Formats: sequence, structure tokens, C-alpha cells
Amino acid sequence: MRFRIGSYLIVMVAFLLPWGLCAQEQTSYSQGLDEATRVEIQGRLNQFLDGMQRISNSCKAKLPMAGDAPITESYIKMQSYRLRTLDRSLKSIEVRWNNYYPLQQWEISQDEGLISCVEQFELMKQEASDSLDMRKQMLQAVQDFAEAHAYMESIDSTYNRMGMQAFQLSLSPTTAMLLEKQKKKEQLLFATVQEKYYKAKAAWNLHMISAWRMEELEDSYASLKSKSETIQEMQYKPLFLRIKDYLMGLAAVAVLLMFANMVRSRLKAAKQLKENMKKYNDSLKLNGKDDYPTI
Repeated sequence: MRFRIGSYLIVMVAFLLPWGLCAQEQTSYSQGLDEATRVEIQGRLNQFLDGMQRISNSCKAKLPMAGDAPITESYIKMQSYRLRTLDRSLKSIEVRWNNYYPLQQWEISQDEGLISCVEQFELMKQEASDSLDMRKQMLQAVQDFAEAHAYMESIDSTYNRMGMQAFQLSLSPTTAMLLEKQKKKEQLLFATVQEKYYKAKAAWNLHMISAWRMEELEDSYASLKSKSETIQEMQYKPLFLRIKDYLMGLAAVAVLLMFANMVRSRLKAAKQLKENMKKYNDSLKLNGKDDYPTI
């Protein structure tokens, strides 16, 4: 009998023990963090948020531009230094965050307010990183534009010299090979011009330069392209063919001038006729004869 009662007690204790442990865990979880720990973590998170907010605002600031003023080397260096400083600041706060957050992750997970602070920090960090990358891309585009503009200006005299050399080489059949070599050199040179021009257009697409500055670059590019095509078209021709082409060119210009003069004369006559009709109508009004019979 005594053995049977002891068995009953063991079974009851085994049955009720899990419920007691579960109730103890629920009580412990419902208590959450103690106030001192929560306040300490909240203060540290606020420091991270304030620091990231300052960096984020700086990363989102627009690059200062001076409109149609030339893009100087000092401006590029100044803005590059500014972006490098922001990049270092962002990486520094990321390192400190990665050292702090894993150690407090469990405590933070026990409080909804602290979890919200972590989410806000991660969001600001991503926005700051994206904005900084975009500012770097914009500055690179501005730098590419300035380099392309300076390069095209400096190479214009080179094209004039190459064009003259190509023309001289085209005067004799014995220099045909040298002429082809000159053309290949020019092709390589113009490939560089094209590459710089297409890279420079990124500044226009990102709205970093004015329409006037872009039009100036396009004019320089168009001029070099025209000279490139002229050099590539050069080849040896006998003297009589050159004279023939020259005369045909003069004839074409003469025809265009005659057509332009004819159009100008027609326009002038039409304008004169319109003025005469207006004077005639005004004279009829003065004589009281401006009423015409109608059918």
C-alpha cells in the first residue's frame, strides 16, 4: 500500500513539473529588460542614430556647381576630399556598430522600442551609403566632362597638323603607304575622342552641367569629327582630277548662291507687293471708298 502511494506521488510530480517550468518561463519573459539596462542601451542607440543622421544629411547634400563657370581642378580636388571624408566617417560608424550590436542583440530583441531604433539606424545607413555612391558618380561625371573639354581643345591643333600632312601625302602615289599609316593613327586618336565624349555625356544626363556647356562640347566634338572624316577620305588623285573636283565644287557653290539670290528676290518682291497693297487700301479709306460691292 505504501509503495502504491509513493508511485502515485511520483507520477503526479512528473505530470505537474512541465507546467510549473512553463509558468516560470512566462513570468520571466513577461518581466522583459530591467529599466537600467534598457535606459543604458537606449542611450547608446541614440548616440549611433545622431551620428548616422549627421552623416546621412551630409551624404544627401547636393554638389555645389557654379553654372556656366569652368570646372577647375581645385573644385574637383575639394569635392573629392569631401566625399572621401564622408566615406571614412560612414565606415567608422559602421565598424563601431558592428562591434556593439552583436553583443547587445539579445537584450535589444526583448524591447520593441529598441528594435525600432535598430531598424531606423539600418535604414539611415543604407540611405547614406546609396546617396554617397550617387555623389561619387556625379563627381566622376563632372571630372570626365572637364577632361573631355580640355582634351578636345588641346587636340584641335594636332588634327590641323595631321590634316595637312595627310593632304601632302595624298599628292603623290609613292606616299600611299605613308598616307594609310597616317589614317590609322588618326583612327586611334579619334577613338579616344569618342570615348571621352561619351563619358562626358554622363554629366549632362545627371543634370550636372548647363545646356550651354554641353553645346560647347558638342561643337568641339563635331569639328573634330569633320576633320577626322576629311582625313579618312583623302587619297591620291591625278592633278587633272583634283582640278575637276575643284571646279565642280565651285560650280555647286555658284548654283547654291544663285538659288539663294532667287529666293531672296522672290521674298523681297512679295514683301514689296504686300506693302503696296496696304498703301492702296489706306488711300481708299482716306477717300471714303473702302466699301466694296458684294454679291
